[in-house]
Amino acid sequence: MRTKKLISILVLVLIIAFAHISYNISLTNFKLSDANNSFLGNLTWSRSLDNGLQAAQQEDKPVMVYFWAVWCQFCKQFESETLNNPEVNSILREDYILVAMDLDVDREVARRYGVSFPPYTLFLDASGNVLERIPGAVDAGYFLPRLMNARDKISG
Repeated sequence: MRTKKLISILVLVLIIAFAHISYNISLTNFKLSDANNSFLGNLTWSRSLDNGLQAAQQEDKPVMVYFWAVWCQFCKQFESETLNNPEVNSILREDYILVAMDLDVDREVARRYGVSFPPYTLFLDASGNVLERIPGAVDAGYFLPRLMNARDKISG
């Protein structure tokens, strides 16, 4: 009887150790943000609206500001389904300056633009004027024409 208990305890300890090691290894390369950027929807986003607007002036591109939150399930859906859409992703990479605002951290920017919930997308010109607003998690079919429309307002 003691041998069975000892083996059971040993197996349990090994399972816990393996789970702990696996969990730490899987999180080693995982990060949502660092000091300068956020990494969401397979894209790299600046965490500074001022830097984004400055880059937009230099590159003559519109700015997409994405308001998100770690706890937001709809944000995860929007990132995986809409931002990962190949056409959407390509346009964002080539034609936009990308800025991500964590709604729990960047409250002042959110207040300035009247954003109170994630996900929320703003398209801005280089002066910070709103070209288009998209509240909520929308699919690529809805998002894509608005994405192109905001881009065309700047380049057109």
